[in-house]
Amino acid sequence: MMLSRPVSSQLDEIDRTLLTLLQDDASTSHADLAQRVGLSATGVHKRLKHLRQGGYIKKVTAVLDRSKLGLDLLCILKVTFRGNLQPDNLAELQRCIQALPEILECYTVTGSSDAIIKVAVRDHVALRDFLHRLSTQQQAIERAETCIVLQELKEGGELPLGNA
Repeated sequence: MMLSRPVSSQLDEIDRTLLTLLQDDASTSHADLAQRVGLSATGVHKRLKHLRQGGYIKKVTAVLDRSKLGLDLLCILKVTFRGNLQPDNLAELQRCIQALPEILECYTVTGSSDAIIKVAVRDHVALRDFLHRLSTQQQAIERAETCIVLQELKEGGELPLGNA
């Protein structure tokens, strides 16, 4: 059995700096990154290729402005399964969340809920329609409590690499 090494022993300070810079703006050119970390653009290219191949960079994507796209209602659903976290429930939930584009994120959790689902929709009518489709497209969910987000105080998924 191979034990995984902590992130800090696998990445040096330049790797962590590159990852931090990319989390801030993934469109930064290799030349700009090179200047900021003190390498050549070719050196940055090689390091980024190694980080991608090593799985540190899963994908590069654009963060869109929900409100400009008319998706003004952000909700968190606290989900309880029929029969708790049984494998059939998880498989059915996985299938269902892939079929519903309004679902931004989904996590199974400990505590009084079995899963947390983050959803973005246009308005309360779209939320009602989404909840109806969610309830009819699967049999795993017994109950879903909807929490409407009033204000986003922090958004994004930047990892704290300085502490890794």
